Amino acid sequence: MSGEKVPVPLPKIIVLDLDYTVWPYWADCHLYPPFSGSGASVRDATNKKVRVYPDIARIIEFCKEHQVPLAVASKSPETDMYNTLLRALQLHQHFVQLEIYCRSKDNHLKAISENQGVRYEEMLFFDDEFGNIRTTRRLGVTSVHCPERNGVTWDLFIDSLFLHSKRIIDSRHNDMDY
Repeated sequence: MSGEKVPVPLPKIIVLDLDYTVWPYWADCHLYPPFSGSGASVRDATNKKVRVYPDIARIIEFCKEHQVPLAVASKSPETDMYNTLLRALQLHQHFVQLEIYCRSKDNHLKAISENQGVRYEEMLFFDDEFGNIRTTRRLGVTSVHCPERNGVTWDLFIDSLFLHSKRIIDSRHNDMDY
């Protein structure tokens, strides 16, 4: 990843939805616990192979390399199942905070903001549902829609980093007194 052009400033935290953003399911509707295996070899109770989108590992590695924390904001009543699935996929250790419960995304991001000491404007958020994008944009979050059930792709991720950086720089210029 070194040698790649990286925008400055980077977000203080990147927040990911899970369903159709990190993995290609509504996990609470399409997967059945208990889960067996770990990492890339996880299967559900019906022996369905559980997977994440192809670029997720690269995105996690980028965030680790650039010291950008990751958090989860997922609207599901199946908190325990999602936590179990994140552990089985060996993803849980990459997130500083998991907000998984049935409330609006503004509640999830408020909890992340307060617990991580990060302003909304310093966050970058990915979700597949337009309603969640609209809700979180009203807070001042750089919120990015993951279209066509592709999840967060590498190209979308990099483009979004530049979008976030531009928003921060533009807001600084708007705050200057001339």
